[in-house]
Amino acid sequence: MRFSSSRSAPVLGVAALLVLSGCSEDAADLIDQDAAALADALTSGDFGGVEMRSGGVAELVDGVENLRGPLDDLSPEITVGEIELDEPEEESPQPPTADVQLHHSWDLEPLGVEDEAWEYETAATFIYSEDAESWQLDAGTEVIYPSYGGYETVGLNTVAAERGRIMDDAGTAMVYERDVLRIGIDKTQLGEGTPDEDTQRAAAEELAELVGIDAEEYAESVLAHGDEAFVEAIVHRRDSDAVTAAELEAIPGAVAHEDQMPLAESSDFAPLLLGRVGPVTADHLEEDPTLLAGDMVGMGGLQSVHDERLRGAPGISIEMDGQEVFSLDAEAGEDLETSLDPRMQDLAQELVDDQDVTASLVAVRPSDGGILASASHNPDGGQVEHATQSTYAPGSTFKVVSALAMLRDGLTPDSQVSCPNSTVVHGQEFGNVPGYPSEYVGTLPFRDAVAASCNTLFAAAYDDVTSEEVAQAALDLGLDNDMGIGVPAIKGSVPDDSEGNLHAANLFGQGEVEASVLGMATVAASIGAGQTVHPHLAVPDEPREGEGLSEEEGEDLLTLMTDTVSFGTLESMEEVPGEHVYAKTGTAEAGDGDDTYAHTWVIAVQGDLAVAIFLEEGEFGGSTNGPLLHEFLSGAHDILGS
Repeated sequence: MRFSSSRSAPVLGVAALLVLSGCSEDAADLIDQDAAALADALTSGDFGGVEMRSGGVAELVDGVENLRGPLDDLSPEITVGEIELDEPEEESPQPPTADVQLHHSWDLEPLGVEDEAWEYETAATFIYSEDAESWQLDAGTEVIYPSYGGYETVGLNTVAAERGRIMDDAGTAMVYERDVLRIGIDKTQLGEGTPDEDTQRAAAEELAELVGIDAEEYAESVLAHGDEAFVEAIVHRRDSDAVTAAELEAIPGAVAHEDQMPLAESSDFAPLLLGRVGPVTADHLEEDPTLLAGDMVGMGGLQSVHDERLRGAPGISIEMDGQEVFSLDAEAGEDLETSLDPRMQDLAQELVDDQDVTASLVAVRPSDGGILASASHNPDGGQVEHATQSTYAPGSTFKVVSALAMLRDGLTPDSQVSCPNSTVVHGQEFGNVPGYPSEYVGTLPFRDAVAASCNTLFAAAYDDVTSEEVAQAALDLGLDNDMGIGVPAIKGSVPDDSEGNLHAANLFGQGEVEASVLGMATVAASIGAGQTVHPHLAVPDEPREGEGLSEEEGEDLLTLMTDTVSFGTLESMEEVPGEHVYAKTGTAEAGDGDDTYAHTWVIAVQGDLAVAIFLEEGEFGGSTNGPLLHEFLSGAHDILGS
């Protein structure tokens, strides 16, 4: 009579003890160890710990390598399942056998696919040797994969997921797949046979000159690629007329391949905020092991910060000799909601682009903190988003921050304050700007002193409010770098330990206080909202309610900004359509000696719109930035309505 038994091994491959009458108790234990050793060998490719009944180790080693190599060295987790032991009848010449079930699971996370695995089962037979007192594997390459010969051509194909779109404030796609031309050198079209280096270099340099890229760098890239490579030089929009077909045809090997790429409507639409999409670099591959050569990833701006969300998960297809044995559909990336209003952004960009100096404008919606526009212009070029990442002395626009600290110290908008022509702090004289109106010198209401932008009032307050109180006022008005907007940004720097003369200078926006245009737009938005505003470009999952600034304090600060356009530093600005404009101008000294110049600022609130405008060099905030504010608010009124 034959005796057979089966049982399931635990996850680690150690089965319960089973004693066979024809073999020792130790032999029953050994099968569990040998089954676990086989699982380890199939995982590692090292079969040194597996005893074979007859040859075949080389075939198993080669088979594992043949399967794993094309799979980007993915490594399966193999666990022992059910083990069925079979002892033949007494006196039978047949030895005991053990049939072992193996579960193979290939985690696909290294390929960028989370929570998915390629799974299958194989079986192995062990035969017990009485002479060797050991179990010996009697299985071929089918133990690696069902019906696998160990030599089949294995292929892994990944299919990029459809990238998520970047949406505007109205829920309409701003950035999505648009037709492009990938322009480059196709080395197979450089002539008969293998082109020599001189031919390749000449073609590459000629194309580089045509499309405006570094000729030497591109030529070296062409030379480094294989003889059948297409080496991309640049990507142009399909409707671009920057390069004509005739110009490409005149260059040996130059071709343009049609493709699609996530793009905004135009190349100058918030390029540094949005970022771009391009092929992975060596640095990307080192930082993120889930990326593969040829993948497209976000570079800069929203595309980079939110790349994982936008990119989705790639599709996977595994083939053996051309037959698909596993597939997984690509999972499209998620759309990213933003607060940008394209027409407002275009208006802001057009306005700053008309300036001869570095200029920036940021517009924020106070009611929810949405950044409607953020535009920067640098006549010298460069890749710095000045509106959100550069800080400068904010000049008198910072007086609204200092004013909050002074209100908390007991002043009201109607309090009588002193505005002398000059004041001395620890031996240093501070004065008002040249041309300061004499009618606002002496004793006057706090609101009038702010409208006229009296420097001496604020410098003299150094002994009434501390730098800690000013720093807290700045935080309560939103100058908080810990609250992000969805892309790298800085709002400002307000020290809490300045003393004496430096603290006095800080109070009217000089000294060592600094703010970005985003930061001062945030200050204006907080005042307009009557609560601390934490602005956003990428819409957060949850509303961001700020604490610190009270509604009453916001109303008082609006009162202090009321008369700037009535009789203060923006008196010359023509009436703007819509609600009353609350504003504050600023002029900050910069440079040294003969190279001294002025940064000019203006911040404003009109209805549910807050804005800050900065020019790196100008005359005064009122005369230089005032007309720009008028133009922007008038255009915004047409776009947003009343």
